[in-house]
Amino acid sequence: MQASSVESGSTMAGADAVDGNRATRWASGSGDPQSPAVNLGQTRTLTQVELDWETAYASSWQIQVSPDGSRWQTIASSTTGRGGDVQVPLSGSGRWVRVLGTVRGTQFGYSLWEFGVYGQ
Repeated sequence: MQASSVESGSTMAGADAVDGNRATRWASGSGDPQSPAVNLGQTRTLTQVELDWETAYASSWQIQVSPDGSRWQTIASSTTGRGGDVQVPLSGSGRWVRVLGTVRGTQFGYSLWEFGVYGQ
């Protein structure tokens, strides 16, 4: 798991967004864009992601995939995000998956309770 940033003075690391524990979360630094990215270990076919936003959500975001963690392709996006628990159907594949927050919905950074990646 990689994260573009972590909130200053925080212990809310990127890995907290994928640990299956809704009592922990990833919180970014302020500024746009920000993203947590997960390495699936090998290329996988993706069917859905779950974005469970804390109060600091993205009003615009992209779900991106990559074969190597450096070349990214957008396979889903929204410009009308309102936070909460969002299920996003996907059709695509990749070894790496990230949610790229491009516009914050609040004055804070971004924060995810969970970033669930589902597929085969």
